[in-house]
Amino acid sequence: MADAGFSFRERATLLLSNLEEGREVRTYLQQFSRSNGGCFAVIKVGGALVAEECAALAERLALLQALELKPIVVLGAGPQLDARLTAAGIKTERRDNLRVTPDEAIAIVAEEAAATGLSLVKAVGTAGGSAVLAPPATVKAEPLDEEKYGRVGRAIGVNAQGIDDLLHTRAIPLICCVGQDSRGRLLNVNADDVAREVARAVSPQKIVFLTSTGGLLDEKGAIIDSINLQSDYDRLMAEDWIHSGMALKLSQIKSLLDDLPPSSSVSMTDTSHLMRELFTHGGAGTLIRQGEAIISEPSPDTDKLTTLINGAFGRTLRDDFWQTADLDFILHSERYRAAAVVTRLGGISCLDKFAVSVDARGEGLAKAVWRELAERAPRLIWRSRPNNPFNAFYTAVADGFIRRDPWFVFWCGTDLDDHIVPLASELAARPADFVENAK
Repeated sequence: MADAGFSFRERATLLLSNLEEGREVRTYLQQFSRSNGGCFAVIKVGGALVAEECAALAERLALLQALELKPIVVLGAGPQLDARLTAAGIKTERRDNLRVTPDEAIAIVAEEAAATGLSLVKAVGTAGGSAVLAPPATVKAEPLDEEKYGRVGRAIGVNAQGIDDLLHTRAIPLICCVGQDSRGRLLNVNADDVAREVARAVSPQKIVFLTSTGGLLDEKGAIIDSINLQSDYDRLMAEDWIHSGMALKLSQIKSLLDDLPPSSSVSMTDTSHLMRELFTHGGAGTLIRQGEAIISEPSPDTDKLTTLINGAFGRTLRDDFWQTADLDFILHSERYRAAAVVTRLGGISCLDKFAVSVDARGEGLAKAVWRELAERAPRLIWRSRPNNPFNAFYTAVADGFIRRDPWFVFWCGTDLDDHIVPLASELAARPADFVENAK
């Protein structure tokens, strides 16, 4: 796949053939290609996934390489270390979820971490790409507490120049969970910790944690598709079903994103859905971003709202829209990249405009606005053209919908079921809000 004989069009076709959302894929491909020779994504992979899904992971990494996108892969090796240390007669002991690593074990840890990395190097080569194992000195570490944990360290930085040099080769850099302290000693370092330090050093557009669960799970065991930290973090951390491990992961991700550009994001998905998570708005896992606060204020900036709505719909609002609208309330993200304009219809809240800017789609802002909207207006009605790309989302969140040509009319609130026919007819009869008879 890395053959220079492949044209850009051919490389893109390899990816597009696996995904239906061709326009979205091309948008992300262009966005990721702006990394100017640097790293577009840091991908952290646990040792269990390397052991169980090595060939599938290698195929996806080789495909990224064929698309001239450069990831950095950080590898764990937990199961491999368990087996190797047991075979060497060294008992596995964990304290505070950390593997105690005595002096006699660190050489084995380093050897097995390297062996895990080399197995992926070989698999990437078989898939048509190329990868290279970074030296242990790539990760700068310091001991945590040698008396308590032995040769266990925490990552405190990386050799940024060394990583940059690797990125400028044709190979994908693979970094293992071993670091070196200021005295040149090897230390066993948690792979998540390494991934965070690598991300801080290279500021990638994407950070991906591959997991067997496919993402962060809610109280029902379903994948949480997106988290807007500005509006969701405090709420999630207060939930009874957030266990300690998940709370720690969320707090670490928030700390990482605090140090990165606002455009950065963290995704959690599984190997089979890596491409969909990277290259489509809907994704296939949990997307976590700093996001934007969702604001409701009595006097929002209608000029900014008009710009957002016109851009999102590709049409032009009537000049008198804001003067004639019977407004109930307006929600918008702090940078006016998503908004809900709610009017009144027979005493019922009516979602008149739900707009998300093109550049914000896939960030989870739509769902963040919708959550606030659902809390403010549990009884809600709205109309949508049949070709509206949000209709799949509307169908998922609505309690029902009916056809009133040329509209679909959706509603939330089961107590509206018996009243929806006259309400839908009244809403469908409303004049269009955009110039040239288009809503």
